[in-house]
Amino acid sequence: MNRKRWKWASIVAGGAAAAVAATVYAFTYTGTNIYPNKDKHHAMLRLEDIGPGGEYGTPEALGKLRAVLEYIESEGIPFQMAVIPRSIRLGDDGVWQERGIDDPQPDAVTQSLVRLLRQAEDNGGALGMHGYTHQYGETVMKGDGQNSGTGYEFKVPGASGTKDTGYAAARIESSLAAFEKAGLRPAFWESPHYRDTRAQEKVFRSYVGILYEPDLFSLRSFKDMNMYESRNTYGQDSLGSVYVPAPLSYITDDASVDKLLRKAKTYDGLASLFFHPFLEFPALEPVTGADGQTQMKDGLPVYRYKEDGAPSKLHKIVEGLDREGYRWLSLNEVVPFTPAQRVTLPLGTAADDVMTGDVTGSGHADVVVREPHRISVIPGEYGMPRNRPQAAAQVWLKAEFPPQVRLLLADLDADGKQDLVAYDSGTGAIRVSPAEDGRFAEPVSAGTLPAGLDRLLPVRWKNGKMAMLARSDGKLILFSYKDGRFAASAERLAALPTDAALYAGRFLDKDRDDALYASASEGGLSIVRTGGENLSGQAPVAVTGFTLKKGEQLLIGDTDGDGLDDLVAYAAKTGVWRVYANEGGGRFEPLDNAFGPWAAWRGRIGIAADFDGNGKADIAAYDPRTRALDLSLSFRNPRPTP
Repeated sequence: MNRKRWKWASIVAGGAAAAVAATVYAFTYTGTNIYPNKDKHHAMLRLEDIGPGGEYGTPEALGKLRAVLEYIESEGIPFQMAVIPRSIRLGDDGVWQERGIDDPQPDAVTQSLVRLLRQAEDNGGALGMHGYTHQYGETVMKGDGQNSGTGYEFKVPGASGTKDTGYAAARIESSLAAFEKAGLRPAFWESPHYRDTRAQEKVFRSYVGILYEPDLFSLRSFKDMNMYESRNTYGQDSLGSVYVPAPLSYITDDASVDKLLRKAKTYDGLASLFFHPFLEFPALEPVTGADGQTQMKDGLPVYRYKEDGAPSKLHKIVEGLDREGYRWLSLNEVVPFTPAQRVTLPLGTAADDVMTGDVTGSGHADVVVREPHRISVIPGEYGMPRNRPQAAAQVWLKAEFPPQVRLLLADLDADGKQDLVAYDSGTGAIRVSPAEDGRFAEPVSAGTLPAGLDRLLPVRWKNGKMAMLARSDGKLILFSYKDGRFAASAERLAALPTDAALYAGRFLDKDRDDALYASASEGGLSIVRTGGENLSGQAPVAVTGFTLKKGEQLLIGDTDGDGLDDLVAYAAKTGVWRVYANEGGGRFEPLDNAFGPWAAWRGRIGIAADFDGNGKADIAAYDPRTRALDLSLSFRNPRPTP
């Protein structure tokens, strides 16, 4: 009891420090996409201080934790978990206890915890690094401050070294390594008790793009998240970072539940809160069999909520926020993309020289650059941390391509590697350089198409075969590809407005690409099918729910991994990215939150590609002034079916 009392005292102290710091250091923000969650009744749940010891250091405790997670999942509530990778504490017997998810041979309890964390990820939960040990030192401290979950890890009184940036880097690197060893992916960082230095935060932001903690330099954290476009410089440079606060704070007892729900009645900000799952344990009971023994599942005892008990604290919160019309969102919905790596391209690279596609067969997009006399490839490697050095550009093909030759990438031989396609708009000659191991083969002829084709686009067509879409004389046409050559004659699909901008993607069918065109004269977007009978006689499918604003760039990509391509509108001038989820049949619905400002400058060019290979399209912005290609990655899941 005494240990828990000190634990709550330390949390309160951390909260008070946050309030004071925000008051002292706050300055006024004005700008685009400010307070993105205002009046939207968004709620977020973070489960706090989950680690391989303390309240979760026994099979019984982990069985109870599983019951809490099962309740949350049964309610369809997205959740986040702040994980302490290594638990260090002084036992009542005076013996130090230590275990971690990065142990060389983790014990059975730790293995069970890791299994629960993996299951949480599989069910849509987002895990984060809550420090490394959430404590400091090897001596007894006031209030059990030597114990994980209670103690401070940064800015520890009397330990000046805990304020250093090098110390901060070592701790987050240890945490990252622990997650990797356990097969877990961290989505965010949270400093224990929100306590660190501003310089240390810059270090954390260089390693991971989202800090799930308040920005103590901004009063906005009392209402909403805060986004920085500043350059991170610890290690490899990167662009931008996001602070996501928990303005509704945390729960200690039933009175604090009532206080939270009273506040929620008139609250107009992000209703984000954090909750310690062990507070639910008194509301649970073991599930017993006919023999009276507690049932077991996956090595842990099975628990459930008491059927005749009073509503638990978490039940009261969930039911109360539901009554007030709140909608639970995940971290990756509130922040649609996570600021990630920066790739520096060769000197003199113009925006038109940049292509993206999987040419190595790794499953993620590589960066392909057209240079004078050669084609270079920067193999993609965009895992954690974001400030890891990127691979140097490799020369894959030495060849000269005149200005009238257009280059594009397409997997023509279905080997999982995208090949280099060169179309000479002056002569119509088309050549292909197949992607091989670390190089593009010498170009070979793939036939001749009409000269002067506009906007040549590769599409996956009938039975998975490749074809090329193009516009010619106001018509949308398609050239099939077979046995290494493109058909000389085209199949006419539809007439196009003279101002049509042409795109391709999986808009109507998960197994086939169709065409999409944007036309100001027609006042919107339309989809043209590339499969079926009597294609030239089919009317285009009007896109509903989406409008491209003046000055926005349109990007195509499957941002949630559901098999259908979504629409992304990028306003380079303001750095705001609007995502519209594909609901099928030409219907698109905007996400609740836009992303940004990030990568704001009128001259930037937006790109959509799956850079990290998780099956979800990410976004990137290329700045030709600095030759920097900045990435933000998508970890969103498809919207649940009503």
